[in-house]
Amino acid sequence: MSKFESEIGVSYGLMIIIAILAAVTSSFVTYKATGGSGKVAIVDIDRVANSAKSAIALREVRDGQLDHLRKMTEEAENRLKTETNEDNRKKLSEVYLAEINKQKDEFDQQYLNALRTLDQAIRETSVTVAGRKGIKVILSPDSVVEGGIDITDDVISTMH
Repeated sequence: MSKFESEIGVSYGLMIIIAILAAVTSSFVTYKATGGSGKVAIVDIDRVANSAKSAIALREVRDGQLDHLRKMTEEAENRLKTETNEDNRKKLSEVYLAEINKQKDEFDQQYLNALRTLDQAIRETSVTVAGRKGIKVILSPDSVVEGGIDITDDVISTMH
């Protein structure tokens, strides 16, 4: 047994060579993906989403939708309080609940569509800003340990 092999037959020398080959391959793939420039853009999508005027407007719309649902619920509760017949109260409760749930589902679908549109706009703007800087690879800050060119502020200012 060589000094690079363990008792269970694992060759640590072979593992070291494989690790080096993986690192070299990874570097080559990154080099090719960046077009040889080695430049990588970083965009904090959460920060862009929290700063963009369209995101702020979307939150205001969503708050209005939630307020509307609260009012619908309060009105239903008040109407149910005045109903003395238990059978009628149960039927009314089911009707109100169905109306509220239908409205909630419509609001949720509108909100989801608006979020998708916002996400697409952020991504397209990020690609445009990175392209102007000659950068072909964009990552989130969570994906980068060190380095990269942070274009978040440029994306935010472009979206405004």
